[in-house]
Amino acid sequence: MLTHPRAFVRWARRPVSGLIRLTRYREYVIFVTVLTLGGAKLGGGVIDLRLLLVLVANLLVVGFAFMYNDVEDAPDDAMDAKKAVRNPISAGLISPRTGKLACLAVAIAVVAGYAMLGLMPFLLGTLSLALAFLYSWRFARLKAIPVADLISHSLSLAGLQFLCAYFVYDQGRPYSWLFFLTAVMISVYGELNNELRDAEVDKKAGIRHTADLIGPVWTKRLMKLCAITGAAFLVAYFVLGLIPWGLLICAALVPLVMGRKLINLIRGKADFIDDREAMHNPVMLSLLAAVLVWFAGDMIKLF
Repeated sequence: MLTHPRAFVRWARRPVSGLIRLTRYREYVIFVTVLTLGGAKLGGGVIDLRLLLVLVANLLVVGFAFMYNDVEDAPDDAMDAKKAVRNPISAGLISPRTGKLACLAVAIAVVAGYAMLGLMPFLLGTLSLALAFLYSWRFARLKAIPVADLISHSLSLAGLQFLCAYFVYDQGRPYSWLFFLTAVMISVYGELNNELRDAEVDKKAGIRHTADLIGPVWTKRLMKLCAITGAAFLVAYFVLGLIPWGLLICAALVPLVMGRKLINLIRGKADFIDDREAMHNPVMLSLLAAVLVWFAGDMIKLF
């Protein structure tokens, strides 16, 4: 029996650490926050309890997607040294049963959260939850079906989060909800990058996704197309006046945060596709700063 307090702490630390690692929160918190705040702002939203609730619900549904993916992929991840350590189930920190119970608890919280936000956010939120489940569930595994992998990933981890936040308020200018296409392009880019990165492990696991179907050369071309298309949508929103031009000043944060990495990209010593992380974090931080300035600016009538 664990009668000593220190013994109990040591016993509990392992599964608690495993459950925290299962969420992989560092990979999506900033991105989901940007999508949620941006969607709410374009929908005519303000800082209130509904904004906090939809942010929590969006973070939880994306968290569920990452958690359940690790639960289902644990046997496959065990075949790769790096993934075996990263995945808390294949690493032995928690059992598959504990992981599934945690996913169930998060799923219930997701449904309850969206249910309090109105019919449209509830329908979009539960659709996101269903796609996240089917993306990884071994009896459907949309991630192993070319094209379906990109659609399910981009909607369940990006597009639908933006739309949920937008329709909580639904007071934006006509067609401003179409900004979700920018989020979809970013998400497709990220999914293709992940498929290239995991190509060898996925091949061993019998997973044939879009990147495997079209090959690395065309995958990188498609990634560039997604990046250009997403940027074009963003420019269009500035031109149409849906996003204040003053927010462009936040773009200056990118070179400040990137530092030498940006110089290497410009000189050709690093590749935008191969070194995605070199761009991802600075861009996300700049976008987060932009939406926060947008909310603050409206409060003081700056824009």
